[in-house]
Amino acid sequence: MSQINKKNKIRPISIIGRLSTMTLIGLLPVIGITSVASASGNAQAVIAAKAYLYSQPFSLNGLVTQLKYEKFTTAQATYGASNSGANWNNEALLAAKQYLGTQAFSQSGLVAQLVYDKFTSAQANYGVAHCGANWNAQAYKSAKEYLNTQSFSKSDLISQLEYDGFSGAQAAYGVNKAY
Repeated sequence: MSQINKKNKIRPISIIGRLSTMTLIGLLPVIGITSVASASGNAQAVIAAKAYLYSQPFSLNGLVTQLKYEKFTTAQATYGASNSGANWNNEALLAAKQYLGTQAFSQSGLVAQLVYDKFTSAQANYGVAHCGANWNAQAYKSAKEYLNTQSFSKSDLISQLEYDGFSGAQAAYGVNKAY
């Protein structure tokens, strides 16, 4: 995971390359080790898990999958993710906010996306319930996105938004504001 260079300084490699060395070193005392080079596979998995969580939100299972991709064994990846100190409800909340910052979602569509990202149903529902979304505004944003790429009658666009999980009232609000 990390290597010692010729001057005995810790040099992060692939999975933590985006973090500074000082950030990485700051994580070490939290899990009770003094250097990355002396860390066991499990401890290295914890460091990697914390590094990933520092950069973006993950579900427990999503983080395990990512750590396995980085060549940790299933046992090490599970240990690392489980001992990362993450609050999985908070991770779901962060993921929900991140998604809403990039595209429009209905409430049910956002829950489905978080479940697809391997959050539990309870975690996904928590994240969506606490993300502060205005679902009328999301319907409007979605209607505008559709109208930027395709032609729709008002009634067809309302039907499309309802298909996407918006309520009838949310869909009508979004379409009427977009036209």
